[in-house]
Amino acid sequence: MDIDKSKFKDEGGRPITQSLFLEIGYTSNAYYTFKDEDYKYKGKAYPSLKRLYLAHEDVTEYDFACTYLLGWKHWQRLCGNKQVRKEIDEWRFELELKLRSAGLKAIIDSALDEDGGFQAQKYLADKGWDKAGVGRPKKDTSVQDKRQEELLADDFSADIIRLSK
Repeated sequence: MDIDKSKFKDEGGRPITQSLFLEIGYTSNAYYTFKDEDYKYKGKAYPSLKRLYLAHEDVTEYDFACTYLLGWKHWQRLCGNKQVRKEIDEWRFELELKLRSAGLKAIIDSALDEDGGFQAQKYLADKGWDKAGVGRPKKDTSVQDKRQEELLADDFSADIIRLSK
């Protein structure tokens, strides 16, 4: 897939964020879609950045940013944008699940081999993926919960203002 990265900058030479995506409404500048699969709109094909992100399987996100965007700073700029960040957070969660699933499948395959890795069998028998780690309990999650509440409040505040008029 050839990517024309020259379209990823605005007139001032700054990396674009929201206008990079079809769904946000800047159809003339859009290059990618948030959809799960590539999408055609008015005869133009828009690659799914979500599909590319999940297929790249780059947990550091650095190589992904250099491959499909202008680089790390452009990725950081996208992550800093509220509207785009919601999508990216979902992609990160899904990538984590995908990688965990692949890891668990590899453990199962190892346990089913004739050599049968004992540790893999023990891990499966003890449901190792479903246990809290040994040691001190994790930090209080109230900060993370508060952040989630703030994100939800931001999402719905515009609707509340609109409906109250």
